Amino acid sequence: MAEGTRHAGTNPILVVLLVAALIGLGVLGYLYYRQQQEVVKIDVPGFEGSITKGDGVDIEVGKDK
Repeated sequence: MAEGTRHAGTNPILVVLLVAALIGLGVLGYLYYRQQQEVVKIDVPGFEGSITKGDGVDIEVGKDK
């Protein structure tokens, strides 16, 4: 083995920072996705509910306020 060669390993601090950044981006992306869902509220006498992109239609009939 030559004395001048150096084996560079990965820096554990850099790996932790990279993983934290990826998790942060994932959380921000999820929050942005949830905020962009259109929601329509249904509030008519005898009916109450909402319509969203992700969940579909949720209507309750005869709910007293």
